[in-house]
Amino acid sequence: MNDIKPTKSNSIEIKDEFDEEELNKLKINNNNDSNNKNNNNNNNNNNNNKESTTTTTTTTTTTSGEESDDEHTGSSSSTAAMELHRYKISQECPVDFEDDYDEESSSFDEEDEDSAAEQQEESNGNGKLIPNPNDKKKKKRSSKSKSSKSKSKSKNKETSANPVHNCQLMESGTLFSPTEFVKSSTVNPSKSPVQPIKLSSMLGLSELGTSNVLTVQNPQPISEPLKNDIGNGSGSNNNNNNNSNNSNGNNNGNSDSTKSKVTSLNSWDAPPLANVLPDPSFCQDIVDSENNFIVPSVKHTILDVDNLFNNLIQNTNNNNNDFKSSTMIGKPFSSGDGSTSPLISGLSSSSILSNGNSSEQQQQQQQQQQQQSIPESEIPIDIKVLQLSGSRMFFNRELSELIYFYRILYEAYNPTYPILERVRFIAITSQNLDMYFCKRALKLRLGYISTRKTLKPEEHYINMVLNTTRNLINEIYNIYMNILAPELSNNNVFIIKYSDLTEPEKIQLRGFFLQHVFPLMTPLVVDAGHPFPNLSNLSLNIAVLLKHDEDTTRFVRIKVPQRIPRFVHIKQRSNYSIIPMEEIILANLDTLFPNTKILTKSLFRVSRHNDLKLSGEDQANDLLELIKTELHKRKFAPMVRLEVSHNMPAEILDMLKTQLALDAYDVYVINGPLGLQDLFELCKLNLPHLKFQPWVPHIPSRLVNLAKYPSEDVFSVIRKGELLVNLPYLSFNSSVQFFIESAVKDPKVLAIKIAIYRTNSNSQLIRALCEAASHKEVMVLVDLKASGDEEQNTKFARLLEQAGCHVSYGLVGLKTHAKIAMVVREEENGLREYLNISTGNYNASTSDVYADICLFSCDPDLGEDMCNLFNYLTGYSRVSSFKKLLIAPMNMRSTLIQLIDNEAKNAREGKDATINAVMNGLDDKRLVNALYQASIAGVKITLVVRGRCRILPGIKGISENIKVISILGRFLEHSRIYCFHNNGKPKAYIASADWLHRNLKRRVEVMVPVDDANNIKQLYEIINVYCNDSNAWEMLSDGRYKKRSSPIDEDSQTQFMKQTNQKHPVIWSK
Repeated sequence: MNDIKPTKSNSIEIKDEFDEEELNKLKINNNNDSNNKNNNNNNNNNNNNKESTTTTTTTTTTTSGEESDDEHTGSSSSTAAMELHRYKISQECPVDFEDDYDEESSSFDEEDEDSAAEQQEESNGNGKLIPNPNDKKKKKRSSKSKSSKSKSKSKNKETSANPVHNCQLMESGTLFSPTEFVKSSTVNPSKSPVQPIKLSSMLGLSELGTSNVLTVQNPQPISEPLKNDIGNGSGSNNNNNNNSNNSNGNNNGNSDSTKSKVTSLNSWDAPPLANVLPDPSFCQDIVDSENNFIVPSVKHTILDVDNLFNNLIQNTNNNNNDFKSSTMIGKPFSSGDGSTSPLISGLSSSSILSNGNSSEQQQQQQQQQQQQSIPESEIPIDIKVLQLSGSRMFFNRELSELIYFYRILYEAYNPTYPILERVRFIAITSQNLDMYFCKRALKLRLGYISTRKTLKPEEHYINMVLNTTRNLINEIYNIYMNILAPELSNNNVFIIKYSDLTEPEKIQLRGFFLQHVFPLMTPLVVDAGHPFPNLSNLSLNIAVLLKHDEDTTRFVRIKVPQRIPRFVHIKQRSNYSIIPMEEIILANLDTLFPNTKILTKSLFRVSRHNDLKLSGEDQANDLLELIKTELHKRKFAPMVRLEVSHNMPAEILDMLKTQLALDAYDVYVINGPLGLQDLFELCKLNLPHLKFQPWVPHIPSRLVNLAKYPSEDVFSVIRKGELLVNLPYLSFNSSVQFFIESAVKDPKVLAIKIAIYRTNSNSQLIRALCEAASHKEVMVLVDLKASGDEEQNTKFARLLEQAGCHVSYGLVGLKTHAKIAMVVREEENGLREYLNISTGNYNASTSDVYADICLFSCDPDLGEDMCNLFNYLTGYSRVSSFKKLLIAPMNMRSTLIQLIDNEAKNAREGKDATINAVMNGLDDKRLVNALYQASIAGVKITLVVRGRCRILPGIKGISENIKVISILGRFLEHSRIYCFHNNGKPKAYIASADWLHRNLKRRVEVMVPVDDANNIKQLYEIINVYCNDSNAWEMLSDGRYKKRSSPIDEDSQTQFMKQTNQKHPVIWSK
């Protein structure tokens, strides 16, 4: 797999999301007549573009034509310095788009490169799981790359008449979708560094959504309109209105949707940058007239569902009859895996973009396009499906993720939840948002902003994401400060300020500070002899301005120690009175600066880009050392966010923005505690009446009597039939942990093999494996690239090696996300393999709060498959096929598509056809396409998707048979269950993989069939409980989610607990 790295050229390398095979077919089908017509129109448009000029409103500099890429406009020294700084950052800290959190890569060659060969291998069952590194060949750049890119510049100026040319079909076969993604961009080293660098980064997006570089390259006046978009949610100038409408699937200028009560999310208001959060005046109405929650807003839709396909294709030269009869529209092709998929068109309402013409010319072009557009009723259904499944302009990755955070946040509104549990949902949302900034924010700017010359819808898309992010933060603080904090006080839990303390309490806290906190404090001054200090990611800091004499002031930064609790309980008070640690430190700063006047003191918190980028992984001699090196580099990654307290002086804020290389939109001014994820500490208070009633997992009924019968053991139970365990309702310790510990103690067990992705810090499982290494063969695959657990996993890897285990660090270029364990036992008839395959991690801590499914089996075919899989993971054996296991990235996705297509075939034949699936996320475009086609065929599809979901249910004629719900509650729904009706012979699977592109193509995943009829019945019962949950979030056709604000029945998780009490009455106890 190829990482994304800046190249040493002045060109911009752009990849599109559509398949190479589909593009080639699209090129073959393109007729010569339309090309001739397009060439004539393109020449006219080029002449118009050369004559047009645009004046920017934000500066007095005027750039003309399309040559502004090579001109230095606005050549101030500060701008040049910022550009040079961004360039250095991009070279020193390159961005890896393929991280654990980034579930939809901006690089599409990972998915679609050599797709025809890949699909042929998958269909024949002879595909390799992962290429052998020894066989890996470096791809030579085509000699045509430069010429094709130069031609793309001229073609970008053209306004093509043919629908295919509206997608800008390039000579190289690259089809530009409405959203163009920049894979890499650098500067020519030969040029002077003071020239504007063609690089968009998190450090340079000026004025809320576009980079300084983009402003220079783009002659259009975009700075002020973008400021309005973010600050006030208002419109933009005439040049930008078209693109704003395009990004919502509407190209009609002043659309009818703006006149209705429900408007597009693209125009919703967000608090201006200068406003202190929370700002209740910008909080969204999320309760409708029927007392339902609708997030993120009742008044603002995400998509205009009634006009999704208006002006999908601009047919400027060909008439409608030619369009209908075109052989390239709606013609299916074989995908190589037995399924039939339509051609990728990439056509979008946003395909017609501004070419630098004047506003009058743009209005004339827009009117002509409206007159010549094809009615929606005449657009083939295949084109609509491809538009929905292939275009990120419809329902994209960032908005879907942020709306998932909204759903978590508004669980804090649930009146049936105890108050501390509602506070927990605030902490979870804040923690997820921190991860979003650390993992995604920098990539959003690098990958989604077009650095081409014309104004693209990506900029408005980014504005919409930034608006949504700022609104989400505003809602978080509004709920906590104005709703939950008063309710905490009503329940005798007071979060007080230092000014609320009595004098004796202040004296006592001063003594506590001097004894436990003062030795940990390290003030760092900033002056000529002391550079600005390096700030830790997600660290809370104090900014102090000191005055030593009449003329000298000094800035000092103090880090709040992270090893001490965030909240201090004042035990002298009868009620729970808690004071934040930063309040104590601020009140005792005089002990740090005696005989010095403290002018100002305020708080700030920083967020860094925190993604692990493994450069040269395939050339590394020791992956463990490479991981350690990259972990060290994280400490110096670019900043992506600055949170400051509302009392911070303007000059201190300006200094911080300059030192951290951040823009105004990266700053969040907060009137409240910074870093609300620390509210997890409040949830640990010993106040059981303010929490959920504790749930103690039960022992599986088939394992209860093992202690009573010495002849029985866990292996004899598994030999009697598959064992399916539903966590956390059943105990992890009494099932999975017991299985491994029994293998360690059993003298007949000869070998233990296991793959560990994450585990708890004090893992009994690791200790058991270390013990087994003294007298058994123990092989442990520890994935060192597990996001967030890299450091802990490296320690476990060293510990296991020292104990004598055979340790593997995983595969080069892929994460090993499979949760698999195998025990080889010597029995009368020979060796037998006992297997455990789970949807969740081997983590005893999270097993109490994560809802997962695990399967125990001793099936010989599964055992043979598991042996082959472990041999491949440790020794690169040339495994070509598996009997039962489905492995990603080898054959899992193609098999899933075949299963979906089989249901569609049955539905067309009039047979019953249903698909029921439970997963964490859904964004793989091929699976989305297959699901849309199955829905059109009449398959009833029910999807339980906890997180982000790219499919849109309930669209007339396309997804009316699709229902999407999201279950949120006290337990995190982490199961992956996939059930297919199969004409009355149901097929059921559990898997470690979601239907996400990263899982299916960039990770080693395992999906196992469940053969036992009783277990299949149990999986269907689990899905039915989910589907009948009246408190679930239901996805609307425009991307929003709805649920009842006041629950009417018990939720699904409560139902599972009741069922467990009945079927498995024995409670686990240590």
